[in-house]
Amino acid sequence: MRSLVIAEDEELFRKELATATPWEEEGFVLVGEAADGEEAWELVEARRPDVLVADIRMPGLDGLGLLERIHRLLPEDRAPMTVLLTGHSEFDYARQALRLGAFDYLLKPLDDAELSSVLMRLRQALDSRDRRRSLEDAAGSDPALAFFSEYVHEGPRDASSAYVERAVAEIGKLYMTGLGVEDIAGRLGISGGHLARLFKAATGLTFAEYLTRYRIRRALDLLRDPAVRIGEVADLVGYRDQRHFSILFRRLVGLSPTQFREGRFSAPRDGAGRKDG
Repeated sequence: MRSLVIAEDEELFRKELATATPWEEEGFVLVGEAADGEEAWELVEARRPDVLVADIRMPGLDGLGLLERIHRLLPEDRAPMTVLLTGHSEFDYARQALRLGAFDYLLKPLDDAELSSVLMRLRQALDSRDRRRSLEDAAGSDPALAFFSEYVHEGPRDASSAYVERAVAEIGKLYMTGLGVEDIAGRLGISGGHLARLFKAATGLTFAEYLTRYRIRRALDLLRDPAVRIGEVADLVGYRDQRHFSILFRRLVGLSPTQFREGRFSAPRDGAGRKDG
């Protein structure tokens, strides 16, 4: 379960949101309610929630001020993902909230389906953040992992970022197949060239480079199991040619698959990723 705090100065609306929303069914547990921004800040500091749902307009410290304070004073690993609640006449505030790093905003009165959709995306974003931290932690102790960091979108979301997020999700499901940018683009209903440009702009890598890194990262996990032969590892991560797999593996990790399996770790080679294929 993910933890969540609500900040809303309208008591009736706050209580309705707290009690009528099936938080546990959505994967969340409500750990605090605040009537204003200062009280919400105290809860955020004390309870370290994963998510904060706050009204943009509150007396004293409003939602924008609260969001700004969170990102100014808390390290990234302690800052909750924030969803701000706003009225139809406050779109300028909502846009400002996204610029300040809000995850999203919801219009009052809340639509149950829209709230559920945002909560689902929050869970996915939190899961992605956790995976990225795990990879970063692992890379700190195992240099062979330093070449790969799973893409997680941060900041305002738009159609372009949505396409890239969906492409990354499809890679996670289909990396073991003969996958190409045209295949994913077809699933998303856009052209391969358009997806390629969006992907490079968002991740800093070409589609092929990211796919190669993802496959080799999965290969690292498989190679730790001595029961899986190296040829099988290559096949399981999408390479039918074991020699080609070994070349890419050495280029990224700095070791052959056999050396990695035997534990002869060394630092990955600088700049290797620009030759993925």
